[in-house]
Amino acid sequence: MGYFDDIEFEEGSKKKKNLEKEELIEALLSKRERIMPDLDIDSIDDIVNYLLEKNLHTKAISCLNTLLDYFPFSNEIWQRKAIIYDHKGDYNTALECFDKAINLNPNDEESLINKGITLDNSGKFAESIECFDSVLNFAPNNIDALFNKGLILEKCDRFGDAITCFKKIIELDKDHKDSYYEMGYCYDYLDRLVDSLEAYEKHIGIVPFNYNAWYNKGVVQSRMGRYYYAIESYEMALSLNPKFASAWYNKGNAYASIGILTRAIEDYKTALSINRKDVYALYNLASAYEQIGDNKGAIEYFTKAVAIEPGHYESYFGRGNCYYQIEDFNKALRDYDKAVDLFRENPELWYAKADAEYNLGRLEESILSYNTVLALSPDNHQASLDLANTYIDVEEYSKADDLLCSLIDKQPSWAEPYYAKAKLFFLQAEVELGIKYIEMAFTINPEERFEFNFERDWERVLQFLISRDN
Repeated sequence: MGYFDDIEFEEGSKKKKNLEKEELIEALLSKRERIMPDLDIDSIDDIVNYLLEKNLHTKAISCLNTLLDYFPFSNEIWQRKAIIYDHKGDYNTALECFDKAINLNPNDEESLINKGITLDNSGKFAESIECFDSVLNFAPNNIDALFNKGLILEKCDRFGDAITCFKKIIELDKDHKDSYYEMGYCYDYLDRLVDSLEAYEKHIGIVPFNYNAWYNKGVVQSRMGRYYYAIESYEMALSLNPKFASAWYNKGNAYASIGILTRAIEDYKTALSINRKDVYALYNLASAYEQIGDNKGAIEYFTKAVAIEPGHYESYFGRGNCYYQIEDFNKALRDYDKAVDLFRENPELWYAKADAEYNLGRLEESILSYNTVLALSPDNHQASLDLANTYIDVEEYSKADDLLCSLIDKQPSWAEPYYAKAKLFFLQAEVELGIKYIEMAFTINPEERFEFNFERDWERVLQFLISRDN
């Protein structure tokens, strides 16, 4: 029973303290002069924090205005008033109050640092850095100024300069956990992955239960290709916070990277049970199903992804590929068209569209699409070959010949253009040239050579050449 008595005592004590704060607030609002001598800065902070917790900003400012009527030259009260305006998002008024506090005490490190934080909140990063530097000019070892300056430098993508600040802090305080954490973040962005990993490990050595740090460590390990270690880090993060959807998602990515797709699928599904509208998890889950050959499952999740984000061209492309695999070329083309509409500069999408059009017998359209691929990606030799073969199919032989000659010049050790040239000549009844080019291809690929007499075996030869288109 004593345990419960202790709880009741603590609750009663808290109620009593809150009642005392309410009485002080009422006294301030009614401007009772007799309470003024009993108020010190700690009491004022208690009142302000109590009202901020209740989101009573206006009442807090009224209390401070009363105090300023009696103590108009109090640097501390002006600073507290500025902090409340910062909480409200009224940054201009907050800065005016900070300036009054600083005019009263130009070397007040706390006011200058808090002004810097407000400048940061209002997006005035250069002025914020100047504010922290003004502190560091006369207090070069002020850790709060160094740390907040480092955070602003991070936001400005000045990661090397930010690291300099955090290193200086660690020289002053080797156990400054937040500096190690931020250094890990900066090193990651600079692709200094070994340094990033070391920084996160030092942070975790001080704060072993920070699930965000374990998660970030896993991200760095994944980037380093250390997927098994990354999985262990994600599992540590999840042991501390089982509802951490991003950790489930990234653990799924790590399993997918080492080819354990069944585990990846499980983790993506867990991530989606926490955040069912995560398009990236839906897309990766669909892709995992596609990789294991479950096109039906893949189509289901690609469809869910585009239902949530209609502009996610990757999911249209992925679903189109699944339809293509099951030879539903009409639906594949519909999805490729949608993907192309969303991202017209992507040659891979145009290539898929061209192949679907070809399989539907829409050869003129596929020629336009193949040409678009080559306009976007001129060195795509496979697309050039496919376009040449399509020109052969529509009997535009001179265009096919031009493409094949260009391919042979660029890729003389690639057999496929020679086979295509042989087919082209055989179709034009130029037998000797056809035999010449098929023999040149056999020289490159001797394992494919077979003996033939064209007059007797022409059907076999043409079928061999035509089958290469597929």
